[in-house]
Amino acid sequence: MSELLNVMAASMQADMNRVNTVAHNIANSNTAGYKRLFTLGGDIQTGALADARQGAMNRTGSNLDLAIEGPGYFSALDNGGAYVSRGGGLRLDSRGRLVLAQSGMPLEGEQGEIFLQPGAFRVADDGQVFQKELAVARIKLVYPAKDARLEAAGNGLYRVSGAMADPKDLGGPGRLRQGFLEMSNVNSTREMVELMEATRHFESVQKAVQGMDAVWDKALRSLGEF
Repeated sequence: MSELLNVMAASMQADMNRVNTVAHNIANSNTAGYKRLFTLGGDIQTGALADARQGAMNRTGSNLDLAIEGPGYFSALDNGGAYVSRGGGLRLDSRGRLVLAQSGMPLEGEQGEIFLQPGAFRVADDGQVFQKELAVARIKLVYPAKDARLEAAGNGLYRVSGAMADPKDLGGPGRLRQGFLEMSNVNSTREMVELMEATRHFESVQKAVQGMDAVWDKALRSLGEF
């Protein structure tokens, strides 16, 4: 009896994790570069991973907005930690570094951090950054392998568990499009359906637990009569 209750409790916890994940997806359905999170497993589900499929391109016209068309991720470094992102909203910080607007982490170039002078700049589709028609840096893209896991780290960032791949093996390299942002790949209708399914499953298991508890309580009372 106790083992069955433990299994049911674990299943209910998995449903709660699933509900929280879906709610997070819905809340970020309009966040640029956001990748839908999902959970693995059957009844006993594990941590949330990211769905790497590309979202729609939205033209903004801002030279501080970049989108990656095709495979690849922007690379960001913070105190030695490596992260990747598809959110290409950028800004210049107080030091003149090109940083990801959402997290404030410096965007990594082929030669390290990218420093720019105030004023306009242009980004070619291969990542070359130009100011006054002089090449000053090149934005680095990284390519997690198909079997690599992307774990959400907040602020549009992901940690990669697994190897990197040759972009040619992924149909790449990716091309940068300045003046565009990649939108979230969340389908709100699909998420609402999944939310209802998880909620109904949680409620059904909860009723089963309550029924077992009632049977157990009745059995104990019956024993007490002898």
